[in-house]
Amino acid sequence: MKTTFSTIIFILLHVNSFAQDSFNKLPQAANISCPILLVDEHIIDNKNIITSKEDIEDIAVIKDKPSRKAHFYNLTANGILLAKLKKKIPFKTQTQLNAFFNLDENNPVYVNGYLLEYDTYTIATKSIATIDLVAPNEENDLDQKVINVWILSQEERKNGCSLQQME
Repeated sequence: MKTTFSTIIFILLHVNSFAQDSFNKLPQAANISCPILLVDEHIIDNKNIITSKEDIEDIAVIKDKPSRKAHFYNLTANGILLAKLKKKIPFKTQTQLNAFFNLDENNPVYVNGYLLEYDTYTIATKSIATIDLVAPNEENDLDQKVINVWILSQEERKNGCSLQQME
């Protein structure tokens, strides 16, 4: 009986640990080590917005994978930097992006292939490299058209981010 109980507990813990590791993403999601920069807790940007040390008020690096309960969990697949900057950053809301593409204002929005799970996230306009309108198909298992905003250049999507680019 103890063996059966122990086995069940082990299986539940094992399944639960893998469930926490899953990210909500599109098949074409970036699987490279280019971290997301999250400015003022809600503006998604790329590291290129920081042009000098004087721009930075505070910065932190998330080293360990946070729990699924962290509001930015789905953005951490390739690392995340949290920053407070001294300058204001122009941005677009998810509602504005959806309206531009004539989609419902609450339509899902992805960044670099990863779902923005909260509608409070905005995207810095200068960091938008391209926007794809992704239609449902067998590969992506979507229910509706969605927007995927790329803040990575074609070069970064292909080769990743170099250490020099991240400094």
